[in-house]
Amino acid sequence: MTHFAVYVACWQSQKIDVLLLDATSGSLTPLSEFSTAAPVHCLALNPAKGTLYAALATTPPSVESLTITSGGSLEHSATTGSIARLAYLSVDRRGRHLLGASYEGNFVSASSLHTSGRALDAPSSLRSPGRHAHAALASPDGRYVYATSLGDDQLVWWLLDDEGHLSRQRSVHCPPQSGPRHIRFSPDGGRLYVLHEFSGIVTSYSRDAGTGALTETCQALSIDPELQLVPGAIRNGTGPAPKANAIWSAELQITPDGRFLYATERTSSTIAVLAQDARESSLTLRATVKTEEQPRGMAIDPTGSFLLVCGEVSNRLSVYRINGDTGFLTWESGLKCSAGPRWIEFFPYGEAPDNPE
Repeated sequence: MTHFAVYVACWQSQKIDVLLLDATSGSLTPLSEFSTAAPVHCLALNPAKGTLYAALATTPPSVESLTITSGGSLEHSATTGSIARLAYLSVDRRGRHLLGASYEGNFVSASSLHTSGRALDAPSSLRSPGRHAHAALASPDGRYVYATSLGDDQLVWWLLDDEGHLSRQRSVHCPPQSGPRHIRFSPDGGRLYVLHEFSGIVTSYSRDAGTGALTETCQALSIDPELQLVPGAIRNGTGPAPKANAIWSAELQITPDGRFLYATERTSSTIAVLAQDARESSLTLRATVKTEEQPRGMAIDPTGSFLLVCGEVSNRLSVYRINGDTGFLTWESGLKCSAGPRWIEFFPYGEAPDNPE
């Protein structure tokens, strides 16, 4: 596969931009736009069902199920209500459950999906990992769901059954006021990486596949000291406003081979390049790359060749070629997009979705 449809959630313009990525050259071409009923917080892709989910700031909040056509465009399938706005969406690898995290509602939700891919009306489970849930992600084997509590500085996980029920809650504590935000698994599921919003630290945990238990193995600061940033803080108006040079980390991504990680930092508008040495259980900051203004979201294409980054203030996308040996980034192309881009998903271009009723 050499071409991918790229879906960009654009909060301010209330649109999902649809683009075409040439995974050989790195070029981007606009295909279409899908207008949403309200600002779109985040997206999740169900590749098995050719369905894209969008969490919207409607009143009350909702999740749109959107069918992907063979030409990459989006068609409305269903609307599902949510008791609070969702900051994060994801789908387990088997395409059976939609997971959500609500920063405002302090909960994680798990919902079983219809065989067509559309989201059902009521979640199977609602659980709280603590204050300000920010991410919810199923392990690659589908047995556990892991979540971050940015407000209580902890990681929480539950057992996930076939009906979408979450049980047997366990947790580990993170450093105080570090703000665990985004999480990623290594390709084999043996490691879990956590990006902390207020400290910029990336922590690596080994994961017991049987119990789901996490054990910290190493960590690295994703912030170059030359940026002269100071620790960040919660930005919800309940406390003092963070300083102008406060750390404001956002997104974490990992290459398909598990060797390199990338972390965005919004105050300095940079991307950190980190290398994982699995044999020595070490994580090292290798480079810092200046990028689009206030880079909130980014994603790596399925071939592992390119990293796409969107600037929430610049209203642009940048495409970087990934050096497979070093992890270093080379800028290849850029494109103006709709206002307020904050989330990116990929789907193979030209593939007909399989949505049996």
